[in-house]
Amino acid sequence: MHFRKICLLIAPLLSCTSIRAYVWPSPYDFLEDAYTVSSGFADGGIVDGVNPCSFEPIGGRLAGRQAAAEWLRLAYHDSATYNIETGLGGLDASIGFETNRPQNIGRSMNDSLVFFAAFQSKTSSMADVMALGVILAIKNCGGPSIPFRAGRIDAESGGPETVPEPQQDLESHTSAFALQGFNVTEMIGLVACGHTIGGVHQVDFPLSVEGAITSSNPDGVVHFDSTFDSFDNRIATQWIDGTSVDPLAVGFNETTNSDARIFAADGNRTMQAFAQDPDFFSAQCGSLLERMLNTVPKTVQLSEVIEPLPVKPFELFASLASNGSLVLSGYVRIFGTSAAAAAASPANMPVTLNWKDRNGRTNASYSTSAVAVSQTSGSLWGSVHFFQVSAAIDASLGISSFVVDWAYDNSGTLTHSDNGGAGFPFQDVALHQPDKSCRGDDLTTTIYAVIRNDMGPVTDAYVEYTSNVNHVGSISVKQVTIRAPLAHVGNSTSLLYDTYNATFPTYPDGTQTDEGRITFDVVAVIGGETYVSLSNPEVFALC
Repeated sequence: MHFRKICLLIAPLLSCTSIRAYVWPSPYDFLEDAYTVSSGFADGGIVDGVNPCSFEPIGGRLAGRQAAAEWLRLAYHDSATYNIETGLGGLDASIGFETNRPQNIGRSMNDSLVFFAAFQSKTSSMADVMALGVILAIKNCGGPSIPFRAGRIDAESGGPETVPEPQQDLESHTSAFALQGFNVTEMIGLVACGHTIGGVHQVDFPLSVEGAITSSNPDGVVHFDSTFDSFDNRIATQWIDGTSVDPLAVGFNETTNSDARIFAADGNRTMQAFAQDPDFFSAQCGSLLERMLNTVPKTVQLSEVIEPLPVKPFELFASLASNGSLVLSGYVRIFGTSAAAAAASPANMPVTLNWKDRNGRTNASYSTSAVAVSQTSGSLWGSVHFFQVSAAIDASLGISSFVVDWAYDNSGTLTHSDNGGAGFPFQDVALHQPDKSCRGDDLTTTIYAVIRNDMGPVTDAYVEYTSNVNHVGSISVKQVTIRAPLAHVGNSTSLLYDTYNATFPTYPDGTQTDEGRITFDVVAVIGGETYVSLSNPEVFALC
């Protein structure tokens, strides 16, 4: 495993550390949250769109449709623009510019993109959200666990029209998949894996399906196999035993029976292997779909695999209270896959934060117990519990990092979580003041912050506010960031901090949309060092 030196600035902290794999803080914290928590408190929200596996698309709900299958189709059609010879294309959200093409027919792609747009942000591209959505959907449908990597970059225009279509012959399909980097065996696998859920819509493919439109099935959806809402090998067993219902394999129109041509391309050897061994089918699907999702332009470097962190801060912030002390508030999340994690009762779990002051010193008083939240949470990958933190910290002593000591029950041995050895870094220099920040009737936002005044002159201070605009020509949105200077406006409740604010248009050029996540950073430069409170959430309180 290669180590690399990186500097990470996350809410509110400053940390430069040598890391391997994914640790906190990271630019991908929001994506890891959405990956890890799938229901209940702090639910990432993506799995809600595909739970249960048979769920129709939110916002475009019609009986017979299946969001999970539509998400998978969207991702493949996006990645199918890849050209192994040039290294261009792949999963880059170019599909947002391509949904009017005949090969991308149907409303499902636009509906899926609209759903995913809610999760786009400065640190989560549409392409990353699409990949994450597929991984969560497949897992929720009983499929394999596919490793998730982030770092995809959204395209600025559409890609080539290289998506295979059902009326094409086998040679055309073989050539198309080869250009994407998949051989004949892998082509068969990808098609079978993609068609173990979902089906074909008569409204979109009348040459492949007929007589299926009814009042209870207005799109005329005919499923690929008899367990369309389970990611299993039924697509293969039914093909091999002659009971297939796949409209692209045994449909009335031989011209569009592309699955039949593809499945038989190697004399049915791959499909027989899939039919004989469901575990082999699942493993092959996991590997092939991982490759598909990680097919990106050659200039894009994906992160290492992101997995749930055993212990992670969640929305943990510091602010200045009316009595002049610092208040540390938010949550700590504990995740595990063991039997003890599954059996744990959060109310009986001891969870303690112990911190170092701004000079790196420890003290027995630098400690607070976290309290289990009343609402439960769920994860597709294990068991997850949240604990609320509320602690007053002497501003003159401050905080620079913390560790978490915890156990699954009061009688258990405490686990010491120190974030890889250095503790969880935290800065107390530039802090957002959420109780004073507000939005005006004139569509402006005012951000208040406090900055320490005992470290030398503040040479720069500003807010970087990231919102979303409609991406011209695409269904997706695009992030735009403005910088607004923070002006010194006086003292604060502590002699150690001064108050600053910035007022700026909430929608700078009038083209912003409410789609996507809005966040902002509070930045201060003192003595050549930059201190940042990153990813503060959008302000809704009225002035």
